[in-house]
Amino acid sequence: MPEKAGLARLFGRFFTAHWGWFAAGTIAAVVTSLAGVSQGVLVKFVGDTLQYMIGDDIATDSLVYRFGIPGIGLIIGLTVAIIIVSIVRAGSLYTMTLANNTGVQRALVDIQKAQFDHLTFGDYARLTDAASGEFVSRFINDTNAIREAGLRVANNLTKGVVTVIGALVSMLLIDWQLTLVMLLAYPLAFGPVIALGNSVRKRAKRAQQQVGEVTSLLSEGFQAGRVVKAYGLETYQSDRMKRGFKDRARLYLKVLADKAAVDPILEVAGGIAIAGVLAISAWRISQGDSTLGDFLSFLVLVGIAAPEIRALGTLNAVAQEGGAAADRVFEVLLSPDRMADKPDAKAISGVKGDVRFDDARFDYPDGSPALKGLSFAATAGQTIAIVGPSGAGKSTVFNLLLRLYDPASGRVLVDDQDITGLRSADLRAQMALVAQDAALFDDTILANIRLGKITASDDEIIAAAKRADAFDFIQGLPGGFETPVGEQGRNLSGGQRQRITLARAILRDAPILLLDEATSALDADSEARVQAALAEFAKDRTTLVIAHRLSTVRNADQILVVENGRVVETGRHDELMAEGGVYARLAELQLN
Repeated sequence: MPEKAGLARLFGRFFTAHWGWFAAGTIAAVVTSLAGVSQGVLVKFVGDTLQYMIGDDIATDSLVYRFGIPGIGLIIGLTVAIIIVSIVRAGSLYTMTLANNTGVQRALVDIQKAQFDHLTFGDYARLTDAASGEFVSRFINDTNAIREAGLRVANNLTKGVVTVIGALVSMLLIDWQLTLVMLLAYPLAFGPVIALGNSVRKRAKRAQQQVGEVTSLLSEGFQAGRVVKAYGLETYQSDRMKRGFKDRARLYLKVLADKAAVDPILEVAGGIAIAGVLAISAWRISQGDSTLGDFLSFLVLVGIAAPEIRALGTLNAVAQEGGAAADRVFEVLLSPDRMADKPDAKAISGVKGDVRFDDARFDYPDGSPALKGLSFAATAGQTIAIVGPSGAGKSTVFNLLLRLYDPASGRVLVDDQDITGLRSADLRAQMALVAQDAALFDDTILANIRLGKITASDDEIIAAAKRADAFDFIQGLPGGFETPVGEQGRNLSGGQRQRITLARAILRDAPILLLDEATSALDADSEARVQAALAEFAKDRTTLVIAHRLSTVRNADQILVVENGRVVETGRHDELMAEGGVYARLAELQLN
């Protein structure tokens, strides 16, 4: 994609869908421009009539000669006409602004949704490859740049071009010699203006990227507030943010310096044009080759056209900044999905729950191996525990089973079907995940539990809460099930958040249950009760458990000890303890 095609391509894909609003805005812009130009023409006739009334000779093309209207009557009529034209111009200007803003805002909604959908429905790896602040920047700062460019193009392009052309034609008809002064002054200014616009685009793209970095620093700083206080890191964080803010200010000022240089260049060009008009008009009037009306009309027309010329001059810089943002939008929209379903992907339902890893291998993005030929099998209804030291590859097992990633080699099978040949949505519908980081959304407790099964009734939700040992504490909250959990569940304790996610998984009632440190945030009493509930719930379904606390896996049908990406031991708790291997060593370390 050519770099400069970003904004035009964005307009073609998203803005044309709302062409009706922009068509209305364009019509209103034409009316606004013609009304403005007509004011300048009407002023000419006022000036000519005044010159006639004071006894000077006047050209025979004057309205006085054409219509024979008395001087004062004509002036009154022209004044009323100017007022009417001003009212029309004001109304069309309001219509243009409203219509174009509506079209731009609707297009921006489409752009933001398209980006969000591509990130949400696309590869999980894409979400983990960049800091969250980078994505937030795309949705806020890049959108602002596109909005500004879209509005300037919609509001200023048609209005500016029609106004300038209309004013130019009117001036040529009134006095072509004076018009040449205008034609010579302004074009000389547009060379540096275009060069500045290209510079803005390059700097703006880096500035937009840097906004994402600052946003990530802010998010990180606020979320780690407890650690910052505990370790006395206020000064450290303050220094980091100061560097980020200074970099942001430096890049912003560079962009601003380029944009700010446009107006002075055009101002000088406009000043030269006005000076030329004044000088030549005075000389031509003294020679009898021009009239007072011509002079006044030129001043009005230049006054109307000059702001539009400046707006068109700065439009390039704004468009370049919007183009840089558009490029970043397409970086998201055009990024390919490596985990897309195959064209012939099969639907899957009624899963029994057999799970098998067959020599599965997987590497982290940096190339280091996570799994080095992992093989194991879980029969439907079994509880399989996966234990091992940190970094052994335990969570990677769940990521592959959920098909968030595909193995580099080997296979992952559910009910003897390679999951790479299944529809991902159907596959994941057969699983319920409870992770260590209890993912709650800024909504009510009821709504968060219902996410496990959107069609669930309130009675089903209450039953799931009871089985997760969450009902009693929910009832004790001021709002009960309607209590807002806050951003990331901040209104609840860690144990309460964990039990809400357990209730969500129980409500899903999937044949495969994935527990990733699911009870890590619970106290001993709550853990015992939840474990009892899970033991009952896990009957007749396949349960895979990742745990560091070995007390939570003692009753598993099979324990897999994973180390360096491979299964190094298998068996039940007592068998593995008797072997005195890796599992026994981990158990001894925990007891000590």
